[in-house]
Amino acid sequence: MDDNFLTQLVSEPTRGGASLDLLFTNREGLVGDVVVGDRLGLSYHEMTELSVHGEIKRGASKTTFTDFRKADYAFRTLVKRVLSGRVLKGKGVQAGWTFFKEEFLKAQEQAVPMCHKTNRRGRRPAWLNREPLLGLRKKSTVYHLWKKGQATQEE
Repeated sequence: MDDNFLTQLVSEPTRGGASLDLLFTNREGLVGDVVVGDRLGLSYHEMTELSVHGEIKRGASKTTFTDFRKADYAFRTLVKRVLSGRVLKGKGVQAGWTFFKEEFLKAQEQAVPMCHKTNRRGRRPAWLNREPLLGLRKKSTVYHLWKKGQATQEE
C-alpha cells in the first residue's frame, strides 16, 4: 500500500493464520500501540486494540445567517417603498427585478441582523432517538410520582 501513501498497521494474524483486520493510516504517529489480543467471547477473531493520537479541534463556527425573526420593523417599510408602483414604473422585467433585488438586499442588510450558527447547542446526541427519550421521560415521571408518594418502587 506504499504506492498510495498508506501504511498497514496490523502485522499479526487476527484469525488463524490470516490477517483479516486491516488498519491503514496516511500519517505516521496518528495511530499507535496496535496490539492483537485475545478472543472476545466465542468469536474466532482476535481483538485488535489501538490508540489514536491527536487532538480534537473545536473551532468556532464562522457560518452566519440572517435572522428574520429579529428583524427591525423598518424592513417592512423599506420593502414596501420598493414594491410601490412609482419606483418600478418604466423599467422592463429584467431591469425591474435587478432593481428590486438590489434594494431588497440593501434593506435586509440595514434591518435584519446576522447571527452565527452554533455547533451543537440544543441538539440531542444521535443515539438519543425517540425510543430512549420516551423511556427516560417515563422513568423521570415515575420518579417524581414516587417522590410524592403516588407510585410504588416496583413501577
